[in-house]
Amino acid sequence: MKKFRFISLVLLALALAGFSQKLKHCTVTFHVEANKKDGGPFSVPVMVKNPPREIFVEKMASITEREIQSIFPFAANDGTMGCAFKLDDHGRVWLDSLSIEHLGQSLVAFINNRQVIDMIIDKRVSDGIITIQSGLTNEEIEILKMKFPLITNGKHKAKKADSF
Repeated sequence: MKKFRFISLVLLALALAGFSQKLKHCTVTFHVEANKKDGGPFSVPVMVKNPPREIFVEKMASITEREIQSIFPFAANDGTMGCAFKLDDHGRVWLDSLSIEHLGQSLVAFINNRQVIDMIIDKRVSDGIITIQSGLTNEEIEILKMKFPLITNGKHKAKKADSF
């Protein structure tokens, strides 16, 4: 009977540990500025700071965590964290394309559906690296570190190392 209780407790502990890991997730999405006339089903209004104004962004994310290959977190000047995201081939091509098509417009970054930062697309980005300069929390960075390989010295800190 004691053996059964012990096994049950071990299984319960393992199940709870697995469940707690599933609760820690981190979605990363980047949305481009949309035409205000697109309205309702295709865009949503957001307030941006750069410059301060209300814009509409596409509901469908242009880039998501599915395209992220690796990350490089860093401390930002304002006491928050920043992170550079190296995209896979699909994301790199998509970023290159949207940086040409939406030149002069805003790109808004969301982490777990929280608006983190908005950026003006001021040049073509063909290297496949997109950076959130600030606004991330330490907890978000820790979750990102568990989900993605780190970039160190131009290589991934993982078993499969790719240089870029």
